[in-house]
Amino acid sequence: MSPGMAFLLLLLLFLLLLHGRQGRGVTATPNPGWKEQTDWSESERAGPPRRGPHLLPGLPTNVSVTAGRLATLPCRVANLKGRSVSWIRQEDLKVLATDEVIFTSDERLKVRAWKTGAVWAWDLVIEETTVEDAGVYECQVNTRPKISHPVTLNVHLGGAVIPGPAEVYVEAGSRLLLTCWVQAPPKPPGPITWLHNYAPVHAEGPRGGVSIHVAQEGARASARLLLTSVTPLDAGNYSCQPEGLDAAHVSVFVLHDEEPRAMHDDRGSSPSRHDLSVLMLGLLLTHRLR
Repeated sequence: MSPGMAFLLLLLLFLLLLHGRQGRGVTATPNPGWKEQTDWSESERAGPPRRGPHLLPGLPTNVSVTAGRLATLPCRVANLKGRSVSWIRQEDLKVLATDEVIFTSDERLKVRAWKTGAVWAWDLVIEETTVEDAGVYECQVNTRPKISHPVTLNVHLGGAVIPGPAEVYVEAGSRLLLTCWVQAPPKPPGPITWLHNYAPVHAEGPRGGVSIHVAQEGARASARLLLTSVTPLDAGNYSCQPEGLDAAHVSVFVLHDEEPRAMHDDRGSSPSRHDLSVLMLGLLLTHRLR
């Protein structure tokens, strides 16, 4: 056999071997139903696909709300396959709910469940949260071994505060300035409304001479209400009402020119008629004893 023929035979043998290796390296076509069993993208899936029940990766482990607001604790389970999902409070190991059945008399607690593809959502919802609700809650799936997802709930105090006395005295014709501070951690507070005798106060209202300034810094905000040329019609209850939070209140009294300044002290409070009567009686008794 000539060297040329030998070279051609060796080349043909090499090509046949290379084709055989490539054929053995082709993976089998995946189950066409698998895509229907998941609803998250390839980038969100860690590791190879799992066909048994499992928690979705990346679920938040901390939830922070302001007291009085609604808290949602997330739990997402893929390929549940008839397994039960329970919410446990770690503090006392109390079972709060299994599937959609609630085991507590606290009507603020509910379970919101829905399905997207093969993923079930079993979120624990706590309405009108209080500081006492803070703690660790655990979503459990009754597999063997058990799989669970703990969520820490943080509840922050928030609301409105009007610094100063609960009663404010101003003279007719002067100006009234009220400042309200609002805290709503961990998020910035929503809209803030000033109310006069429980009716909204607007800068463009018919009264005129009204200005409202709102400033925000992080989870804290301030709202200032300024009234010029106060009249007796401006007296009454003023409320600073942040959306979804407790309001702050102050009572405003408008003094007429004929009212003596002695009727109110430096702290902005005024003695009642009963207090004046007691004072006059004490002075009269003191005079007689002399």
